Amino acid sequence: MRLTLYDRLKPEHKQSIADRYANLPFCHQQIVEALSSEYFFTEVRYGIAADVEFICETKFFGDVFIERDHE
Repeated sequence: MRLTLYDRLKPEHKQSIADRYANLPFCHQQIVEALSSEYFFTEVRYGIAADVEFICETKFFGDVFIERDHE
């Protein structure tokens, strides 16, 4: 079964995003919805990806996700 990007988001990054947008629920909801509706990080809109990279302090968007096992 495939997991959405939000399901694969590392817990510490989920918390960072929630903390950053604690006073901006609409922005938080937009990120959660975008990641919950996609399975591949290459399909996420640039603005969402850039926000997540900035908040999570990463240089590569793909690094914020738990690696999937290839069974």
